[in-house]
Amino acid sequence: MLEQTGAIGNIVPVAAQYGHGMVSYLKSKCDYVRNLSKNFDKLKTEEKRLCDIEKDVINEKERNPTMEMTSQCSGWLTEVQKMKDKIQDLRNRYDNTSRRLCGFYPFRSLLKLGKDIVTMTGEIILLREEEKKFTKMEPRPSVSVIKKHPMKINDMPSLDEHVERLIMCLKNDKLKTIGVFGLPGMGKTTVMEHLNDRVGELFEIVFYVTLPVPEMEIVEGIQKKIVEQLNLQVQGHLSSSIMADIISIALANKKHLLLLDQVSSKINLKKVGIHVDKHIHGRVVFACRDRSFCEFTDEEIEIKGLSEVDAKKLFREIVGDIIDQRKCKIIGKKLLDFCSGVPHFIKLIAVRFRNVEDHGTWKSLLNRMRTPSKKILEEMEEFYKAVELIYDSLSKDRQPCLLHSAIFPPDSELYQEYLIECWIGERLIAKNAKKLRPARDEGHEIVTEFESKYLVERCRKAGHFKMPQFLQQIYLKLAYNRENNSKFLVAKGEIEEQQWEDVKRVSLIRQMSFTLPDTPACSEISTLFLQKNPSLTNIPDLFFKYMRELCVLDLYDTRITSLPPSISSLINLRVLYLNNCVQLVELPSQFGKLKSLEILDLRGTGILSLPTVLAQMTGLKCLRVSFKEQNFGYANHINGQRTEMIPSRVIENLSSLQELSIDVDFKNQIWNQIVDRVATEVATLKELTSLCFYFPTLVCFQTFIQNCMLRRRGGNCLKSFRIQVGNHKTENFLQFDFFGYKDERHLRISGGEVISVELSKLFNLVTTLELFGHDSENLSIFSAEELNLVEVCTIKECNEMKSMVP
Repeated sequence: MLEQTGAIGNIVPVAAQYGHGMVSYLKSKCDYVRNLSKNFDKLKTEEKRLCDIEKDVINEKERNPTMEMTSQCSGWLTEVQKMKDKIQDLRNRYDNTSRRLCGFYPFRSLLKLGKDIVTMTGEIILLREEEKKFTKMEPRPSVSVIKKHPMKINDMPSLDEHVERLIMCLKNDKLKTIGVFGLPGMGKTTVMEHLNDRVGELFEIVFYVTLPVPEMEIVEGIQKKIVEQLNLQVQGHLSSSIMADIISIALANKKHLLLLDQVSSKINLKKVGIHVDKHIHGRVVFACRDRSFCEFTDEEIEIKGLSEVDAKKLFREIVGDIIDQRKCKIIGKKLLDFCSGVPHFIKLIAVRFRNVEDHGTWKSLLNRMRTPSKKILEEMEEFYKAVELIYDSLSKDRQPCLLHSAIFPPDSELYQEYLIECWIGERLIAKNAKKLRPARDEGHEIVTEFESKYLVERCRKAGHFKMPQFLQQIYLKLAYNRENNSKFLVAKGEIEEQQWEDVKRVSLIRQMSFTLPDTPACSEISTLFLQKNPSLTNIPDLFFKYMRELCVLDLYDTRITSLPPSISSLINLRVLYLNNCVQLVELPSQFGKLKSLEILDLRGTGILSLPTVLAQMTGLKCLRVSFKEQNFGYANHINGQRTEMIPSRVIENLSSLQELSIDVDFKNQIWNQIVDRVATEVATLKELTSLCFYFPTLVCFQTFIQNCMLRRRGGNCLKSFRIQVGNHKTENFLQFDFFGYKDERHLRISGGEVISVELSKLFNLVTTLELFGHDSENLSIFSAEELNLVEVCTIKECNEMKSMVP
């Protein structure tokens, strides 16, 4: 009995000890619930402190455009955003709990909420403290040199020596500005491009800017190039003076070189942000035609013609060995003397004599070159004669295409497909062709010929070329002399109404400001370019009244809100560009009278619904449309009445349509409701050869293919298309790009699984096959017959593919 009592006596203190611990434990749990509101207020306080620090970090980045965030700082901001999302979830739980605290909310849930609030408060504090442990900003890396890929001149000492001399000048700290001057075609640009590619070791960053830009935009144009290459993150539209300050700060301690090519007017570099007196590590080299622009430079270098040896070498490379024949050799020597060592001039002459073996022809051409002329300025006379020879060597039907190209702003990068469409519209090419595809092919051949004869220059941007400024002036003179004194109005700034009289082509591209006359008397006008003029908001009601012969009208990127009633006068209009006219919301009723219209571009307008009047334009061959993203969720209304995005039978009635592009975002639910009907109408177009289309589902796409095959038997087949099925976020996303030129046909398939049976009938002419991110295990999706013409097959990122054949 005594032993039992002793045992109990030992148990009591132990129980009391554990009981006390249990009470403390329960008390801490109750505190989570009892102090719920207090702890939540503390959470909000810590959240505000964290957000304040986040704001300070972001502001620091915006105040220092030459710096960028470190990876640690970016990671920290990402964690902050994640934390804010978690806090919002917790806030939602708390708000929901607060409305149910009437004795009915489970204690266990309250306990968990209270504990989560305290835990997250601690995590916020730790994340806030983490911000003090890393470097936030570091200097932004910059691209040292953007290569220009100029022609090889290492074997032409007379050009290369200019580059070497410029490099020596740049190594002299006392020479901050250097001017390069010389007549057109002497090789100034070639020298500048080689200099650009060879000074990477001397400077941290090299800027290369080709002028001219519009008169009032020279400073802004140079600033834009510098800002882009420095990767400066500039928010909003800033004045040029503020931009100059930003650039000046960014370049203060950098070893930089600014190369300005084709300078035609004096430039205040301080307005750009270039301070040669303060930027001790900066240099400026500019190339110009007029030596007077070099008046205040520290050094000037004249680019003279090639040496006799280099000139003969260049001439031989183009003409060939025929130059070694005795009579040709004598005439060739006289021709080179006539060219005065001008590289571009030598190229133009050599092209004309290439593959000409008759000595009499050589002599006749030389005599023509020597014939005096007073048609143009004396300093351009030699160039004019050389270009005239090449022009006369072109076929009669291709000469107008070259002259047409001269109405664009100097050194503009022209998109080849766009220019070809303008030629088609004016019937300069494919006069009797009913199909666009052959006309486009002919246009490509013409541009290739122009390039091979040095009449235009190919740009680095694919599908673009340009025309040097001095050549443009010659082409305009040729146009005046050869096309019955046709007037080409290429205006710079405000023009008088009388200047519109009897003009054939008018180019008012990218003007700062101008006013259109009410009723210009220009009954012979065939082309009118008004594109890239944001200041153009209104076209007078009778503006087009006398333009019955107008064939091409470009209003791209203007701010017009409507087309005037006189649009009905354009009975011969074949090409109309309204793309990017964001303020244009509908087409006038008179639009249906444009019966000759063949190419219509409505992409990027404010038009939410294709007008039913479009169905009357049965001669339309090319239609491009898109629909605004901000209006996806709204019904379309015109004059208070609900309309469809694409009304029934509008597409179906365009029986001559050969090229169709309907650009719709995958978020557009309105499109998803009508796509089946529209696709069915598209499948009925027997002349269609090019299609850009979006199918929301594979089923919809498969139905289209079946209908297309069923209804187009014996008709034309699609020659090119870009088709997207589903969107990038879905498993069944597919994109097909089918394109080609002449006998080449390329098919690129990206993502998803291919519907082999239906597609095989479309792709039996493929010469190049590309698969990207495709799910098939092998190429059994195509039969041997379907791949019969394939010469090249590229497979990338096809992780499921185990073999080429099963």
